[in-house]
Amino acid sequence: MNKTLIYVVLLTIHSPQLVAAKSQKEVYIETASQFQRWCKNLSYHYFRQKKQTPYNWSASTIRQLNDYQTSGNWKVDNIEKKVFCQIRKGKKAKRTKLEIH
Repeated sequence: MNKTLIYVVLLTIHSPQLVAAKSQKEVYIETASQFQRWCKNLSYHYFRQKKQTPYNWSASTIRQLNDYQTSGNWKVDNIEKKVFCQIRKGKKAKRTKLEIH
């Protein structure tokens, strides 16, 4: 009985990691808030790859017909950088259109 309880506890502890093991680019975008988080993470990693540190994220997301559109801003070295992301509702996250100005 104790072995079963330990197995259930371990399964509960590790199950979020199993879900997270799926590539984030394979996730389907279903909600505006999910897409806004995705756009934030995608743009954050873009700046980090350039050895820059973005801060003060602000954004709004709208649904335009079947597309989600997020317009956001980061501050990078005291300069405001505009971010625009777009995706068709229900598509995989890897299909995100990203523009940074």
